[in-house]
Amino acid sequence: MYIAFKKNKDLAQFVLRESCTINNQLTYRNLFDLGSDPSLFIKYPGGNAFYFDENMEDTLSESNADYDPDKLEEIFWPWIRLDIRRAIDTFRNRSYKNARKKLTRKEKDQIAACVHYFDKRRTLYLKFRGMDQGPVENMPAVLFKDLVHQSRDEIEQHFLKQEFSLKPHELKSYVYTVFDLQSFFSSFMAKKMPHALDQEKVDSYFLKTICRFNKNLFNKKTHLDDYLIRYLIMFFDHPYADTTLLDDFARAFMFRHRFFAPRPKKVVTTDKACKIFNITKKELEAMTRQRLTKLYRRLARQVHPDTGGSHEKFVELNNAYQSLSSVI
Repeated sequence: MYIAFKKNKDLAQFVLRESCTINNQLTYRNLFDLGSDPSLFIKYPGGNAFYFDENMEDTLSESNADYDPDKLEEIFWPWIRLDIRRAIDTFRNRSYKNARKKLTRKEKDQIAACVHYFDKRRTLYLKFRGMDQGPVENMPAVLFKDLVHQSRDEIEQHFLKQEFSLKPHELKSYVYTVFDLQSFFSSFMAKKMPHALDQEKVDSYFLKTICRFNKNLFNKKTHLDDYLIRYLIMFFDHPYADTTLLDDFARAFMFRHRFFAPRPKKVVTTDKACKIFNITKKELEAMTRQRLTKLYRRLARQVHPDTGGSHEKFVELNNAYQSLSSVI
């Protein structure tokens, strides 16, 4: 049982649903309409006590829904009054901890076989915020145990809530990662700096992948499932997250040559440094350190040996950057 969120003409609507099997197909059914505010179905007689609306519980009993008071408390927890949550949270967490049990080998194998890679990648990103999803095969099955025996609707509602924690600058990188677009490229930058790739190819692979998921995972052929539309918006309406790859390049380069390359005997003059950065002295005077660093990163991407440039050009750029940094 779970609370599903949906929009109805720009109004928030909540529905109590249950995953179930109909005609050998795992799907869901609506149990109770909660309107726009589920908290209205929680009653407070006094103190830290609370109970749920009797009409709602009667409807659930008549529908033979699989639930108990503890399950309802877990589902409605975000809508319970904050002071009561604080008062009972410690006891509640202790009870859940004691109720946990280790998974058997059979259960682990079942999870590995049943949970889709799309759901595994989303779980990993939301937990660890990493674009490199190489170890997905080796992740503990316990991370995905809550996704077994759930309808696709319940799974998507689960991730819909989890994705609220993402910052706007993370959204495109998140979609790039969970749709495994890096697998279409052999470049090492695919896992570190996707904005350096051919974006027309990235867009094309994304559209092909989302259409494949729409057909094979969401069983839709004529239109894109509503749950997938949000990923189109995340991907095309947001930029990639910032990356430290170029900074890592520079640090690694300087470390490798720290003991082998002598210091330049002649410091790069400001005039020469400006010429390397293709700016005038007047532009330099109006430039902030942040803007200079941004320009340096763009140029470093062009001249670094690992991205098609040369060792000499990269050394020259670094010396020029040091020279200009000292006068800003």
